[in-house]
Amino acid sequence: MRVIADSNVLLSATISEGPPFEIVNLALNGNLVIVFSRETWGELGDVLMTRTPFDRISKEVRGGYLGHLAERAAWASPTPQPVKCRDPEDQMFLDLAGPGDVDYLITGDEALLILGSIGRTKIRTPRQFLDEFQAASTP
Repeated sequence: MRVIADSNVLLSATISEGPPFEIVNLALNGNLVIVFSRETWGELGDVLMTRTPFDRISKEVRGGYLGHLAERAAWASPTPQPVKCRDPEDQMFLDLAGPGDVDYLITGDEALLILGSIGRTKIRTPRQFLDEFQAASTP
């Protein structure tokens, strides 16, 4: 399964347990693949390495986290979509989902969630994604 995780989901996983943490564990264990573009990866790295509260985590640990994500990631080129997000800063996630080879866009951002889907990509909160993932994994 291929997913896009909003930067805030991946950042939340570094500072607390809960659904974002579980999603990252699924990716690190090979149960799903997180898809990045240069832009989404750049945003994640910039925030994680330069902003609070992440500066309380050692640079080595933050760098290791990024390295582990990169090892399990898939890389894709975004395609501008006719569907526009009301928050222009989140458009990069829709453009990455648009080509249709991603199953889920996982986010807590209402500007994205309100869309419900883009093409075949379902847009869900971390909790909703985990519920659907577990239901699909249960025989």
